[in-house]
Amino acid sequence: MMIYTNTTGSTSVIDHPTQNMFTVELNNPQDSDSGYYWFAVEMGDQSVLDNRDFLYLTVSADPAVSAINSSVCGQEGGSVSVQCLYSAGYKNKQKQWCRFKDWSCYTVGRTNTSQNSAVQISDDEKESVSVEMTGLQKSDTGWYWFSAGDVAVTVHLTVTERPAETACSGTEKPIELVQFCVAQT
Repeated sequence: MMIYTNTTGSTSVIDHPTQNMFTVELNNPQDSDSGYYWFAVEMGDQSVLDNRDFLYLTVSADPAVSAINSSVCGQEGGSVSVQCLYSAGYKNKQKQWCRFKDWSCYTVGRTNTSQNSAVQISDDEKESVSVEMTGLQKSDTGWYWFSAGDVAVTVHLTVTERPAETACSGTEKPIELVQFCVAQT
C-alpha cells in the first residue's frame, strides 16, 4: 500500500491511493480552527485542478458523533467491534456504517460486506451504536465512517494475517485530532 504524507505545522495531508481517498489531520484542534476549508485534487496535469470542493468544519468539545476508537485492528477470520456515540438530537436519524473504498453503506441489521465477512449494526437508542464486523478479510482493511443523519466520524480498520503477531491491541487509544476524508473520483 502506497501512502504519501505532507505535514506542515499541526496539519498533515495523507494520500491513500489504494483507497481512492486522502485524509487531512489537524492535531490539537481549537475552536478557532472551525470554519470553511477547501480542497482540490490533481490527477495528471499539475497545473489543472481536476476536482475541488469545500466543507465546513466544526471543532467541538462535545461532537454530534464520535467513535470510542478511531483505529481498530483484527485478524483474518476474526471480528472487530466499533462503538459509536451520537448526541440526543440524532436519535431519530438514520445510522450508517460506510466504506470509503467502494462507498458501500450498511444500516441497522445484518448485511454481507463481501463473500465471507458481515456487518451487524445495533442501535441501543440511548445515543450509542455498536458496529461488529465478522469473518474479516485482509481486503476489509481501510477507512470507514459512521454517520447519524448528516454528521459523520471516520474509523480506520487494519486486518492482519492469522496467526501473525501484530502490534495492534484491537482497540487503539483515540488520538486527539480531527480527521476528515475525501474520496477521489
